[in-house]
Amino acid sequence: MGFINNTSYILNAVLTKKGKQYLSKSDSKFNITKFALADDEIDYTLWNSAHPRGSGHYGAVLEGTPMLEPCVDPEVVMKYKLFTMPVGTKSLPYISNVTPPTLTGENALKTEYNGENSPPWTFNDHVINPTTVGADGAFSSENYSFLVLNKNVVDIGTDQGENVNFTVGAIYNEETGRLSKKVISRVATIRTQILTFNRETSIIITGQMSGAVYVLPVAVNYVNNTP
Repeated sequence: MGFINNTSYILNAVLTKKGKQYLSKSDSKFNITKFALADDEIDYTLWNSAHPRGSGHYGAVLEGTPMLEPCVDPEVVMKYKLFTMPVGTKSLPYISNVTPPTLTGENALKTEYNGENSPPWTFNDHVINPTTVGADGAFSSENYSFLVLNKNVVDIGTDQGENVNFTVGAIYNEETGRLSKKVISRVATIRTQILTFNRETSIIITGQMSGAVYVLPVAVNYVNNTP
């Protein structure tokens, strides 16, 4: 959802397909219990403490910034959620230690799917074991939501090793046409799906207590070894 303009507190909300399904029913399941706020459109470097007209105008440019229209694509909006920190906190929380040892390049997970392997994921499971640092260690043991934006590229499950479970999680058929999947866990494992060509997607990792966000691009290279 988004503000209609800068002078009004009226919000314009766009429902996802799942939200529209709940709204169309008469069993009272459409009940909004939680919401999040974000400031994706704000560039805080525009705060001008040297404004010649005084402190009342330090944020004049920010206050005049056009508001974003509502959008249901998590790759576009709600990347910078607002949250409350304890008084005296000296550093904001951020997610680190995301990329597994098989990482190739910076801030991107690159792997291969060999067309001869069956099942395709036995050769190359990847454990994602993030850590939230900063904020005086207040969120060092939090759980995370792992949202795969395109489940047709990689699947995701909770935990790791013998305890990994790919049958849990929420699956979303988004208006963008993608089939997404989200799990909530301390650690997650991803595996490649059956592919016939190179594919890419992203995994959005969000701290459940801190609200810190990390976007991990994923690229799967199809290797055709058919004689």
